[in-house]
Amino acid sequence: MTQPNPKSHLIRLAAVIVGGIVIFLIIKAVVTPASWNYKDWYRSDSLALNASYETAYGGNDSCATCHQEVNEELAEFKHKSLSCESCHGALADHVKDGEKIADAKVDDQSTWQCLNCHAARVNKPVNFPQFDKKKIEEHREMEDGMICTACHTPHDPVP
Repeated sequence: MTQPNPKSHLIRLAAVIVGGIVIFLIIKAVVTPASWNYKDWYRSDSLALNASYETAYGGNDSCATCHQEVNEELAEFKHKSLSCESCHGALADHVKDGEKIADAKVDDQSTWQCLNCHAARVNKPVNFPQFDKKKIEEHREMEDGMICTACHTPHDPVP
């Protein structure tokens, strides 16, 4: 019986690796869309697809078409950089084809909207107003069950 070549296991391993790479490249060529942009790393057809979807969020300019006075007032307050829709819900839930279909969300019975941004988290800047459970409980000592909007105006939360 002849002894196998000591390098034969390396040759087989190399053949398996090369075979795996070839199979990967064939699968990649088959499943990659023709519109794939390797330079910017996105599917070009997705731009047209996204443009065809109905608008859900319109931005503050879309809100200002009907709520100009609130928009001008908000420009002077702390929350001026926030999107109206981050608290009041998507434009599509409020307006369709320029007509009001429902009231905008206004939750003045809980603190979840405030804590959505102001809950204490380690990844926030030091000077960003944050409230942990202890700080919230200190506020409630003023009156049991008290919520943020009892003392703070949502558009200008400075007490």
